[in-house]
Formats: sequence, structure tokens, C-alpha cells
Amino acid sequence: MFLKEKNSKIDIDSNILNKYKMDKIAYFDIETTGFDKYEDVIMLISLGWFLDRKSFYIKQYYAENPKEEKNILSAFKKDIKKYNAWCSYNGKAFDEPFIENRMLINHIDDFAAPLEHIDLYRLIRPYYKQLGLERCNLKSVEKYIGINRLDQIDGGISVELYNKYLKTNDGRLQEIIMLHNYEDVLNLPKIFKVVFDIDNSTKIVRDNSITEKQLKYLKFLLQKNNINIDTHLDRISKRAASKVIDGLIKGNYGSEEDVLDIINNSY
Repeated sequence: MFLKEKNSKIDIDSNILNKYKMDKIAYFDIETTGFDKYEDVIMLISLGWFLDRKSFYIKQYYAENPKEEKNILSAFKKDIKKYNAWCSYNGKAFDEPFIENRMLINHIDDFAAPLEHIDLYRLIRPYYKQLGLERCNLKSVEKYIGINRLDQIDGGISVELYNKYLKTNDGRLQEIIMLHNYEDVLNLPKIFKVVFDIDNSTKIVRDNSITEKQLKYLKFLLQKNNINIDTHLDRISKRAASKVIDGLIKGNYGSEEDVLDIINNSY
């Protein structure tokens, strides 16, 4: 296993940093040899956190061969357990379940993911067309806020490079893969600016937002069940509204946390 650690200067607006408690979050991304969480392995994990308001530290765990996957997972587990929240870009759909499954396959049975997962992709995706973006992938959002990467590859190419690395042990290939994953994590805190702008704009409206009829009925049901929600109900999706309304009618939700969990995980 190869470990690389680097401290970088980062400048995040204090209003954004404080609003989302960004210095209490772990930021992560993985590179895998494919999309099958049973057959493919994790070759690289990058994990970042704030040392202070201006310093962002990234630790990378690289498997120099597939057999070292267990080693990097064990090291990652030790570092991530200090956090109650982690942040990714589309990690709820891919990174988190992939990590959890590979932990089990490698018999690391006591892994517990942080309780809160802030998936920036899910927060931005309902609004990306309103922002003038053609796509909602990470690099498109980075360009939107003026980020220029040194890295010139994507995740698919990193798989090809890793296979070449396994045959040649060429350190230059390893550096290219690690730079790509490093910048994926380095840029996550910067993307909170987009989320902040969305949260503070009355002009940016999500696709498929809740209807007036749904909103009125949802408010009635919440009041009936004595549930107070500290969120903008008028900005949630039709999909989230339908799930919450159905659950309240059936008596499945009895607390604010239950309702917010549905809202935050439906987009």
C-alpha cells in the first residue's frame, strides 16, 4: 500500500464554511477497477478534511496491486471513524455502497459509515439546467465556478492506466491516477458555493418541484402529526412530497428526522 499526504491552502467564504459546518466534514472519493462491487476492487481512496479554515489536508490510499485493497480499506476505516458526516459527488449511489460492500468482502465487518452523507450531486442536480449547465457531472460544475484542473483524465481512463500500471509498475501512471482522484476531493469544498447560491436564490427553481396542491396537503399532514420541519417545503420535489405524504397517511413517520431523511434522500 502506498500512502500520500498533502496539505493545501484553500479559500472558502466564511459564510459558506459556517453555514454547512464544512470543517466538521470528511470529503472523499474512490477509484475502482470497474462498476461491479462484487468483482471489481477499490484501487484508490482519497480522504480530505480541514486542518483549519485555510488548510485542507488530503490523504490518499493507493493499492499497488489488487490484493492490497484490504489494507487501504482498513487504513481508511481508521481515519473516517472520527467523522459523523462525509461528503462526496454522487457517492450515495456509487462510492458509499461500493465501500460498504468491499469492506464486507474483505471481512472488515465493523465498518460504520458516517451518519450523514452530503452528496453534492444530489443537491445540485435538480437545478443544473437553471444554472445553464448542459451536464451535471463533476467537471461541468467545476468549470461553472471557474476551477481549472491540472488533471486531464476521467475515471474510465484511470482504469486503463491502472491495468497498465499493474503490468509495468510505472510510477508515472500512478501519479496520473492519484492526481485525478486528489483533485476530485480537493474541489469538493469549493463546490459548496453552488449549493450556497442555490439555497440563497429565489430565482433558481428546481425541476419537478412540489405542486401547490401537494404543498397545502403536506403542511396539513405535518401539522396534524405535530411535526415541525425546518426546511423550505416549497422547494422540494414532487417525488419527495409524494413519499412524505404517503408515509404520513400510513403512519410511517413520527418525527422530524423521519421526514427530513426522506426529503434529503429524494431528488
